[in-house]
Amino acid sequence: MLKFSEPRIIECGPYQVVGAYAAFEGNDEGPGWQAAERAFFSRQSEIINHTDGVVLGFLYRPHKDHPEVPPAVRACFIGAEVADLQHVPAGMSATRFSGGRYVIVDCIGDTADEAATGVGDAINFLSSSWIPQHGYREGDACFSAGDMKAPRPPHVESVYIKLEPAGG
Repeated sequence: MLKFSEPRIIECGPYQVVGAYAAFEGNDEGPGWQAAERAFFSRQSEIINHTDGVVLGFLYRPHKDHPEVPPAVRACFIGAEVADLQHVPAGMSATRFSGGRYVIVDCIGDTADEAATGVGDAINFLSSSWIPQHGYREGDACFSAGDMKAPRPPHVESVYIKLEPAGG
């Protein structure tokens, strides 16, 4: 059964992420997530400077890090946090999230799919209710993270959204 933790706020430094992305068309993200997962997990062992066993997933605008990609292209990105961006394997991509204050909600399920299906609901709850009710607005980062080394069950996907002061 899917459950959600209470939202909590953390302070953290900037995130540096190396992984793979896959573009998708229309509103169906499914093929993008599947392709990004295949691309990342087949090459994950090449990332020699990852910081832990956490895998991040987020919607991505490749143009941000690859100016040659048209600005309208949307993609799904799967990656790992790394200590630095000096060891990006050829053919993989890198991006950054700013540091600061983040709100986190854990999506806890009996299966990986169950936990993953809670991510959208957690994002919607935080964005539409919790963040404005607590005097914040969304910052420049939103991603989910799962610890691949954590014992299972339960399966946990954590949603992170960067917070900024509502008036800022």
